[in-house]
Amino acid sequence: QVYTSFNDRKLQDTERMFRKFPAAMKVAYIDEKDKNEFAEFDRLHGEQKKRYFSGLIDRSCQMDGHRRKPRLEVELPGYTILGDGKGDNQNHA
Repeated sequence: QVYTSFNDRKLQDTERMFRKFPAAMKVAYIDEKDKNEFAEFDRLHGEQKKRYFSGLIDRSCQMDGHRRKPRLEVELPGYTILGDGKGDNQNHA
């Protein structure tokens, strides 16, 4: 769930796993972005500081620098960690 905060070593390890398991390896992760000018139009809660997304990558996703661009990206309704600590992205992955 923390792919966007991986350091170079973890990114290299992830790429090695993509090469070793090309058909089966997929990574679901949570990304957060600052609100933009459409936040009021999209009816985001006034106290919500960021927008949260669940992303899915696999080996076929194009590289964007050292990271892969998500194949799928779904905006989540708010902060992603619920009562027991399970991320919402696990539910849709």
